[in-house]
Amino acid sequence: MSQGTRLPDHDDRHLIREGLDHTVVVEAAAGTGKTTELVARILNVLASGRARIEQIVAVTFTEKAAGELKLRIRKELEGLRQRASASEVQARLTDAIQRLEEAHVSTIHGFCADLLRERPVEAGIDPLFEVLTEPRAERIFDEAFRVWLGERLEDPPEGVRRSLRRSSRRIFRAISWSS
Repeated sequence: MSQGTRLPDHDDRHLIREGLDHTVVVEAAAGTGKTTELVARILNVLASGRARIEQIVAVTFTEKAAGELKLRIRKELEGLRQRASASEVQARLTDAIQRLEEAHVSTIHGFCADLLRERPVEAGIDPLFEVLTEPRAERIFDEAFRVWLGERLEDPPEGVRRSLRRSSRRIFRAISWSS
C-alpha cells in the first residue's frame, strides 16, 4: 500500500488507537487488524500515563490468542520504549515491561475465573472451583442431555408421540420404496 493510500476504515482505526476518552467496541472479521489496533491502544494508554499495566484488561477467545496478544504487547512495548524521547514515557514503559505479568490478558473464561476466585463468597461459589476443559464440558453436557432426553421420552406428551409416529412411518415408507 502506498504512503498516500488511506484504508476505508482509517477513521475507525484512528479512534481505536487514539480515542482514549471513548469506550470503543470493535467487531470485525479475522485478519482485519483488531489485535494490532488493540495493542496500539494499550501502548497509548500506558505511554500517556492514563493507566498502569496492572489496570489493563484484554480478553480473547482462545488461550493461543491470549498468549500471542501478550507477546505482541511485550514486543511493541520494548520497541516504543526505545523510540520514546521523553524520560517519563520511557519510565512508564519500562515499568509496564517489568510488570507485564500483572496485566489481565487472558481468555474470557480465564478472566471470569479470576474474578470469581477474588470474590467467591459474593458469587456464592466454592473457592476451590475448577474451570472445565472444553472436552470435559462437552462430555458433561452430552451426558446431561442424554439423561434429560431419556426422561422426556419415557412419557412424552401426545403431540410428541404423534410427531414420532409420523416421522417413523415416513422413514419406513422411504426405506420400503427404495428396496
